[in-house]
Amino acid sequence: MTQETLTVRCVCGWETIGTEAEIVPATVEHGQRLHNMVPTPAEVLAMVVRPADAESASATINAS
Repeated sequence: MTQETLTVRCVCGWETIGTEAEIVPATVEHGQRLHNMVPTPAEVLAMVVRPADAESASATINAS
């Protein structure tokens, strides 16, 4: 597991920020509670927005 700060954003607007060890259980709980879904850890990690990804997306938007 990585200790870098990661972000997961749900299409419903919910967001969590933390380490992999923090965001995976939080996202699984959110999926169960609000969406009646149980994502696997791999599915959660596929949703991660890494800091570098967010910066490049912001730069792309601002350049438009």
